[in-house]
Amino acid sequence: MKKGFKFYVVALAIILVFGNVLAATAEGQQEASNPEEYKLGFMSSLSGIFAAVAETQKMGMILAADEFNAKGGLDMPWGKVPVTYEVKDAEAKLDVGVRRFRELQEAGINGFTGTAWNPISAAINEEMKMNPLPYLAANVPALDSFRKGNPAIGTYSVAFTPWSIGYLSGGAAIEKLGAKKIFWVSRADSWGATQFEGLEAAIEELGGEVVGFAEYPKGTVDFTAAINKALEVKPDVFMACQFGGDAIALFKQAYDMGLHEESMLFNTWTTNLVAKGIPSDALKNLYALDFYYWNMEGFEDQALADAAVKFTEAHRERWGEAPDAYGAIAYMAAKILFEAVEEAGSFATEDVAAVLDTKTFDTIKGPMSFREDHELLGDYLAFIVKGKAPEEMSSDDDFWHVEGYFGGDSAMPSLESLGY
Repeated sequence: MKKGFKFYVVALAIILVFGNVLAATAEGQQEASNPEEYKLGFMSSLSGIFAAVAETQKMGMILAADEFNAKGGLDMPWGKVPVTYEVKDAEAKLDVGVRRFRELQEAGINGFTGTAWNPISAAINEEMKMNPLPYLAANVPALDSFRKGNPAIGTYSVAFTPWSIGYLSGGAAIEKLGAKKIFWVSRADSWGATQFEGLEAAIEELGGEVVGFAEYPKGTVDFTAAINKALEVKPDVFMACQFGGDAIALFKQAYDMGLHEESMLFNTWTTNLVAKGIPSDALKNLYALDFYYWNMEGFEDQALADAAVKFTEAHRERWGEAPDAYGAIAYMAAKILFEAVEEAGSFATEDVAAVLDTKTFDTIKGPMSFREDHELLGDYLAFIVKGKAPEEMSSDDDFWHVEGYFGGDSAMPSLESLGY
């Protein structure tokens, strides 16, 4: 074989091999840019003190995923993309939560929701600064996570922050119930401290005073010392920010010790799970603030009531029970995330965040959009509820009367106070 011909054959072989490598690389890049599934990471405290609440969050997330998969998946430019999800248990422990979240990231999740305890939410936000993903919290994250410069590009709050819970609870007690003298039972962490800041803001604006204060760590079972102090002071309202099992223990004891005969009882943030654990005679004397309640019969906004019926029917069909408040948060978080991904036509965090920053979402709580600080804003941020007597309950999971609502920008800390 002549030298020139040999060179030609070798060169041709090299070109063919290199061409095949380029083609394979291009094909791989195309597959990478057009994923065949959207993997949602979900983590909450499925064991520990928040386990029952976390289970309702998981139900809401799965229901949202089911609804999108029922129509073939996410509607992306390259076709329908089914939603899958991977679930982890944070065990209500900060170190476990961070470790499990990192496991989800290593597993290749495209977005994240969940968390029940706000210290874990704050830690996840910090993780997101290093490895950004769209993160729509399914709980009430810490206020500091939303001060200017603090939220990661993809971190958003569907259920505002504890400051708003304290502020709105104060507004409900002072404006709606006429209670000026408040005995406050706090929790010894950022959940309690930030709610108290919001309560103080409401008092400064509307009048009233704190006539008693007690503080307990998460997981306390005996609240008799605070209740005895309140029985001495006789406040207009006995207001407590305890959550889950802590709230059940507190309001059982308050009722057993006769505090309801001296003061109104008010839980700043409730769920059906709390109502289920409180004796019916005690429940009918309890006011609370609720993110969402399924029975909106007679509510002034018929569109909202109709949306509640549709959501409740779907939840009952899937899980055999009405949705609880934290299930509603997780459902909204997952659904908003999926809609933002579809609108972006991309899984990239910056593309999804651009949609979250600008789109108005049609939710089970009406039209809502995110403020500059990444908190979701709408007309129905929280509802004032009062416990039903047994004869008023339409079903074994019907616990509350919806007495009113709060919404709008004034229900949140001002953007100026957060540094914007």
